Amino acid sequence: MKTAYKPRIASPFQVMREKPFDVQDKKHPVRQEIEKCIGRYNLTAVVEEDIATQTTMKLPGLISFLCTLLKDGRVVSQGRGNSILNPTNRFLQRAVASAFNSALADAAIRATKVLDTFRTSYEPNTSTTLDEAYRAKESVSGLATDKQKSYLLELVSLNCTDEDERTRWETQIDEISKDEASAAIQSFKR
Repeated sequence: MKTAYKPRIASPFQVMREKPFDVQDKKHPVRQEIEKCIGRYNLTAVVEEDIATQTTMKLPGLISFLCTLLKDGRVVSQGRGNSILNPTNRFLQRAVASAFNSALADAAIRATKVLDTFRTSYEPNTSTTLDEAYRAKESVSGLATDKQKSYLLELVSLNCTDEDERTRWETQIDEISKDEASAAIQSFKR
């Protein structure tokens, strides 16, 4: 029995873009979001021995720390780190440092998993997608002309055998820029 696999459907950006986004351009909308992240963050790490873990585990030689990460006096996250002293791990400083570092790293990782824990200027209603940001950047070149759209639709109907791909092109034809339309036309002509 032959199995027919559906070909991978590429993102419209993968199909239409020949050059990558220039996020180093000072006028690109992503620069505004990058600027929000840059700055100094005042964090406090409070490290203490994790007695609860030690009493729960009841393992001889268990070294455990609890690291509480605070920002402006508020708890942001907690992390735990453990190590065991035994014949295979008999170096005291290494065992303690390993447990300490693990607790600190765990707290930092947990803090960054929470959306915008550190950023103070987060505005949820002004989030911009990459698609919108790119369109804003390329508004100078403008949207594709009617002639480009017509020719591109003709090429799509001749070259796209996959119904989903053809539908995707037809629904997005009014939103592509002149440059994207030109690149797509060239790719279909090959």
